[in-house]
Amino acid sequence: MVLEDFNDIRSYTDAEIPAAMEYLINDELSLQVAKTVFPDASLDDIKGMLKNIKTIDQFQKQVMTRFVSWIVKNSMKHIDTQNFNYIEKGKAYLFTGNHRDITLDAFLLQSCMVDNDLPTCNIAYGTNLIMNQQIDVFSRANKLFRVERSHNVRELTQNSQHLSDYIRFLIRANQSVWIAQRNGRTKDGNDKTDHGLINMFSMSGDRKNLVPNLVELNITPIATSYEYEPCAMMKARESYIKERDGVYVKQPMEDMDSVLSGIMKKKGIMNISICPSITYDDLKPYQDADKREIISVVADLIDQRIYQNYKLYPNNYIAYDWLSGTSTYQSRYTQTEKDTFKAYCDKIFSKLYEELGSEAEKRFTEILLGIYAIPVENKLHC
Repeated sequence: MVLEDFNDIRSYTDAEIPAAMEYLINDELSLQVAKTVFPDASLDDIKGMLKNIKTIDQFQKQVMTRFVSWIVKNSMKHIDTQNFNYIEKGKAYLFTGNHRDITLDAFLLQSCMVDNDLPTCNIAYGTNLIMNQQIDVFSRANKLFRVERSHNVRELTQNSQHLSDYIRFLIRANQSVWIAQRNGRTKDGNDKTDHGLINMFSMSGDRKNLVPNLVELNITPIATSYEYEPCAMMKARESYIKERDGVYVKQPMEDMDSVLSGIMKKKGIMNISICPSITYDDLKPYQDADKREIISVVADLIDQRIYQNYKLYPNNYIAYDWLSGTSTYQSRYTQTEKDTFKAYCDKIFSKLYEELGSEAEKRFTEILLGIYAIPVENKLHC
């Protein structure tokens, strides 16, 4: 296979960056966003900077790292990182991460890669996020590639095969990839790898020898943890309505609201931890197992390594004790931290009860606290 086989989903090449920059230079909305990120620069300065960008690396280092720094400055205390020394230069990785925020998980990882003098990775993102041409150009210039949403089994199979081929193409070209462990963000705090994702990985390469097939991809879990969960109110609301009504119908532009809320809402501290890769030694005992068992083992390994590398904050322990009606972890937080977290939750409760009614109080409280408490349970039992 060659790169042109993936023109419908791939990110830009360096040769396509000048044209992408020219588009951004001539797009009023893109310039407005850039002016927010570069408040001290004139529009002429911004246009001149974009005009001089000729490669993806330049775009990421000159624009995206500045964008991420702006997000951190305006909505976070800081980012902590662990185990980036696990990543070897000159080696490709299929990073499979828990997915808490629509865009930030991947964008912040890219920035941390740059900070650690490591090559950035290609990022999978759903076509539901491509709401206009500006987002498409911006994303493809930042090494994002499309994951097509499928509406029937035939489309799902075709799109999965195409995506699997592209991921393996990138890995074999010594380019790393990031993809979420499941379709859509974790809404309830319970990070679980979709077995269908591992099956998609296996659809390319040597399909008759599944263990070597998966080992070739160098699957490497990433654990992402937030002190204050991005879009916690929106997640809890969606989960409650879906549970109550049996279905949740997104409103127009709701994904964009989630993107903007994730960027702007206060997040406290964020932690990104690289987990040990899944190796042949991990899977060797299952060499002769059937496909379903091997896929299950790989998914469980991803989950366990993410749980082991969670960064748990006082909020997580407070939520666990609050939800369970115990004081199991009271040594992990102060009364001031407890009061602060309770005030944060009460603010969310007051907004949602006004919309959903008082009958929602008990269950909605359980859902919101679960977003913070379930990671404690998962780490405890891993």
